[in-house]
Amino acid sequence: MENNDLTHSESFLSLLKKGDKDAFKIIFDTYYKRLFAFALQYTEDKFAAEEIVEETLLKLWQKRTKLEKVENLKSYLYTMVRNASIDYLKKEKKFVRLDAKKHNSISTKEQYIIEEETHAILFQALETLPEKCRKVFELSCLDGAKYKDIAEDLQISINTVKSQRARAIELLKSYLKNYPFYQIFLASL
Repeated sequence: MENNDLTHSESFLSLLKKGDKDAFKIIFDTYYKRLFAFALQYTEDKFAAEEIVEETLLKLWQKRTKLEKVENLKSYLYTMVRNASIDYLKKEKKFVRLDAKKHNSISTKEQYIIEEETHAILFQALETLPEKCRKVFELSCLDGAKYKDIAEDLQISINTVKSQRARAIELLKSYLKNYPFYQIFLASL
């Protein structure tokens, strides 16, 4: 199996839950470098990034029997590393707001690794929304359009835009309840 293509992640997750050390080694080897690069973008400290990833993977092994709600291993690991990186920055008093400037510093390769899966999950969830709700969410939350512009474009009131946006967020929270990354994303909207 190639490190950049873990197509059978569900089966490896299933084996991991049963305590299969070989499955854990494959997961470790497959994700270590990616997670390290991801943590390094936050911490800007190689030692801290290595420690964060090693601790994350150790926690994965230790909690292997309690992973029944985890459906997407890659998203779960990236979320754990992101949270651990933010905790590290807070402890070191190096915490800076994770704004667009910081986000844009992630290389194209690392961005692709993260986005390849997250986009598919989000778009699948968006397809479950009622049409007007989905359109308002996309324009407001994904495109960054202002309520006034959305109201004019869709020929609805600003209050309808607000209520449809809120409804979309609640429906997505329910649909994506097993994806911690999206819970963080939706809570930030």
